[in-house]
Amino acid sequence: MGVVSKDEIKALMAECYLSTKTTAKVLFPESFSRPFASVTEPVFALLDDDQYSKVVIKAPRGWGKSTLLNVGYAGKKTLFREKHFIVPISSTATKAQMESENLKLELMTNQEVKKIFGNVKTNKVDDSGIDPTFSKEMWVANGETLIFPRGAGQQVRGVRWGKRRPDLIIVDDLEDPEQVESEEQRKKLKQWFFADVMNSIDRSVPHKIIFIGTLLHENSLLADLLADPSWKSVEIDLCNDALESNWPDFMTTDEVKELYESYRRQGLLDVFYREYRGIPIAKETATFKQEFFRYYNETDDKFIEDRRKLETIVIIDPAKTTNVASDFSAIVGVGINTEATKIYIRDIDADRMHPDEIYRRAFDMADRLGARTIGYEVTSLNEFITYPITTYMIQRGKFYNLVELKARGKKEDRIAMLSPLYRLGYIYHNKAVSATLESQLLSFPKSKRDDVMDATAYLVEMLEIGERYFQPDDVEFEDKAEDIEAEFADMDEPAMKGWRISP
Repeated sequence: MGVVSKDEIKALMAECYLSTKTTAKVLFPESFSRPFASVTEPVFALLDDDQYSKVVIKAPRGWGKSTLLNVGYAGKKTLFREKHFIVPISSTATKAQMESENLKLELMTNQEVKKIFGNVKTNKVDDSGIDPTFSKEMWVANGETLIFPRGAGQQVRGVRWGKRRPDLIIVDDLEDPEQVESEEQRKKLKQWFFADVMNSIDRSVPHKIIFIGTLLHENSLLADLLADPSWKSVEIDLCNDALESNWPDFMTTDEVKELYESYRRQGLLDVFYREYRGIPIAKETATFKQEFFRYYNETDDKFIEDRRKLETIVIIDPAKTTNVASDFSAIVGVGINTEATKIYIRDIDADRMHPDEIYRRAFDMADRLGARTIGYEVTSLNEFITYPITTYMIQRGKFYNLVELKARGKKEDRIAMLSPLYRLGYIYHNKAVSATLESQLLSFPKSKRDDVMDATAYLVEMLEIGERYFQPDDVEFEDKAEDIEAEFADMDEPAMKGWRISP
């Protein structure tokens, strides 16, 4: 902190008392050297607001969530003596103790902390010369705050320290990646959490329970708490569907894309989405799987050769509101080769767009890809899009085949109709633009956004409207009667003898 006056220190400590973020930066600068991401602001708001006694946070791997909670937040509560019985809980006792030791080490060796708050260790020893209140199993700071680390399944309910019961419980990465796959283990952990952990606190005094982790399973305890309105929740992802980083100081967008590609090459996109985006994908029941995705590049010689046989169409799925800029619209360019039974997802443009932007970007994509047909969803917005898009086309001075697309049934059913095309290997993704589509497909039907895959799903209707049917492979339709008769004549089965084909 450099040389500062006592009054400046008091003012700064007053700010730290009110803010976990300030405490982390001022008192623990080595542990929090990077600027915090803007998406973490809601986390700090919940931590520092004592009206919320139950807080659940979903965060990706590598974001330092354990350090934030077990050092930054727990350190603040310990130094300012706001809490008197802190229980860090993790998947194992060893992990919980390690987090507890990290806090202890920080408080004991941090020179700035020692200058301002003094020595947190009281040096009370027994006859053997050992301080019984400063072990890995538990330790006391300032003589009045007990830190008692626990692992999943260990006794928490009924524990007391003098007259005190836990008033701050920090549950960090409680769920084990392997055990969470077992329904029996999930049920057992959930029962322990609600029966023991939730009943260990003294509800007559101010208290707080914080549950933070990575979403490992769609039926996990974390998922249940996120869906429970009695818990105040925050959800953070490493990036958005387009792989744009939410914390560039931690990982740039280019680094996120490189990480994504490394997982894709290993066939582990489900792991990427689970660990970094909090989207658990059950491979066994997933409608769309990574192994269904085939790829191409627009510069591939094979594609360039195939492009001469392509019919490219552009599909527009506008936001489902008259205030179009408040939601995402999607534009997808699709190339169709009915002879080779191939569908190329050539380009994708998804954003919050005003109507004029939608038209301009759609027609620009059509020109860029050489598309002569543009399909657009009308649904309840017919009057808001048919006339203006036609007018825009006329003003542009270049004419296209405009096709109205009307939603059939539920959106989920429309998107699911893409599954057979993927399973049969008909669809190829342009690697350069496919991340958003794949993100939505892999997390279907629980995707946070569905704009791109919904637009893509309209290609099924476009195939039908334009009678774009795939031709069967290796089938000759002009076999001569005598050739077929000769084939039958060569057969040994008596049932085939005497058969003739009429010319």
